[in-house]
Amino acid sequence: VDDWLVQFCETLTPQALSRQISIPWPDRTLTETVADTLLHVFLHGQHHRGQVHAMLSGTSVPPPQIDDFILADNGEARVEDLAALGWSEARLTQ
Repeated sequence: VDDWLVQFCETLTPQALSRQISIPWPDRTLTETVADTLLHVFLHGQHHRGQVHAMLSGTSVPPPQIDDFILADNGEARVEDLAALGWSEARLTQ
C-alpha cells in the first residue's frame, strides 16, 4: 500500500490535487479535495506512529526514530530507513 501511495502522489499535478472527491461516511458522503484527503491520510498515519512510539517507550523494545526524519539538514537520521526502502537521499530531492 505504501508503494502504491508513493507512486500515486508522485503523479499528482496541482489540478489533480484540487480535484473534489466523494468519501463515503457512515451517515453521509463527504466532499473533499484530493490534497485535503491526502493531508488527512498522512496526519492520521503520523498519529498512529506516535501511539506506537509511546507504547514501545514503555517496553524493553527501543522505539524507532520518528521525530527528525523529514528535516532537510538531518539526513543521517534516515540513512538506514531509506536503504531499507531501496531509496537514497537523492530520491527525496527530486
